[in-house]
Amino acid sequence: MPMQPLSFVFADRATVPGWMGADVQDEIAQHILDLKPDRILLITDETVDALHGDYFGQLRAEQAPIAGETGVDSDCGDRPPVEKFVLPCGDACKSWSNLTALMEWAFGSGATKRSLVVAFGGGALMNVSGLFASMLYRGTKLVYVPTTLLAMHDVTTSLKTSICFDGRKNNIGTFYTPLKILIDVAFCRTLPRGELFSGIGELAKNAALLGGKHAEGFCEALSCERINGEHGGSGEEFSLDGATLAKLLDLGIEAKMSVLLGDAYEKTSGMIFEYGHTVSHAIEKAYGDGIVPHGLGVTYGMLSSSFAAERLGIMSSADREEHDKLCWLLLRRWPLPEPKPTAQKVIALALRDSKRGLCAEAEDEISDVLLRKMGDVVPTPTNNLSKFPCSLVEEWLIDMGFPQETGKAERIA
Repeated sequence: MPMQPLSFVFADRATVPGWMGADVQDEIAQHILDLKPDRILLITDETVDALHGDYFGQLRAEQAPIAGETGVDSDCGDRPPVEKFVLPCGDACKSWSNLTALMEWAFGSGATKRSLVVAFGGGALMNVSGLFASMLYRGTKLVYVPTTLLAMHDVTTSLKTSICFDGRKNNIGTFYTPLKILIDVAFCRTLPRGELFSGIGELAKNAALLGGKHAEGFCEALSCERINGEHGGSGEEFSLDGATLAKLLDLGIEAKMSVLLGDAYEKTSGMIFEYGHTVSHAIEKAYGDGIVPHGLGVTYGMLSSSFAAERLGIMSSADREEHDKLCWLLLRRWPLPEPKPTAQKVIALALRDSKRGLCAEAEDEISDVLLRKMGDVVPTPTNNLSKFPCSLVEEWLIDMGFPQETGKAERIA
């Protein structure tokens, strides 16, 4: 499938051209060369490098010429040098030390203001690469080439960049605009079960927030067994058929961009996409980086928020049942691993969430987006966030089988 043009419009802040197709390696390489950088700084992670390390082999001067968009071959001799930096996988790459290492590498490689950063990987890799590009020479040219379903529809549709610091998620970062977004959906064929489910988890969030066709598309994709959980024989990998994948990507991109069209920096209406994230981030950190894929953590976080909303009298039991049924379409396929961390550890981490302070929470309160029912967000003057007692989350955690410690909550180093 040749690349089709997309447009990512972030209010009046930026409009980013994008292209999406399948098996479009040559087209992506040409899009990069068309920017005429003096040097390409290719950032990837260990897994992507092992699976797709030769994906950009055509960019190297010794390779055969690539046919340009006009059909005219590019001149091999004019190709810029390609420098590659391989980071750890997942949130482990989003550290201060890795950001420092990227800076040292860039200057050691002779990067200039004409150089181009190519972020080639999943959401975490794109987060740290975007932050790096935003800081290098106070802003360096950046292209995103996402390799996971989550990155294709949920990270490309945001200007956020970040790293994690002091045991917290995404508490250092910037907003930064890439020059291009280049999506090759063929990468989804090699995604392990957890990564593909992670991307579907963020689509569950959109379905709950927006309802309508987003909920219908999500439920149809999962309830009709279009996901083949046995593909590959080992049970560790599975696939989405091409038509379902294309539909889910279209819905995911439309969901985010329809809201960010009026809120580029996700401060007001765009804050709704933080739904479920307070508890999600806490669960992810409590288990340790790389154990619970982010989108699945978000879907579990949504269950905690619906529990709180019902206890607060905001959501009816019938509406909570409908909401949770949608979540379990996915989560029944991916139960939380054992042993679970203690409820107190999760709560202690939730109390350090990066959104903390926007709602002027008391010491025993946390905040998140809450729903009255699917498609009906509770509006608030505090960035669409609502605060509520963390005891409600603790009650939910215990109901979900998280062990309870006697005495005081754990302190997080």
